[in-house]
Amino acid sequence: MSGYAFMIASCISCDATFAGNPKRGPSIPVNGRREPICRNCFDRWNEIHRTSKGLEPHPLHPQAYEPIEESEL
Repeated sequence: MSGYAFMIASCISCDATFAGNPKRGPSIPVNGRREPICRNCFDRWNEIHRTSKGLEPHPLHPQAYEPIEESEL
């Protein structure tokens, strides 16, 4: 029998609780540390810190907010 795993985190920007992939989970650098970020805030962060400066948006893994098989842990 196999199961799935996901992480529960609080968004560093808006403090919303969200679920994400524990290996590919979304995070951004804040004061030298990687901090979790929800999908809405990730999209806003990309707009403010990347595309508004002429940079390509930071890629988001397609499974960043999806659970993984527990065997992948």
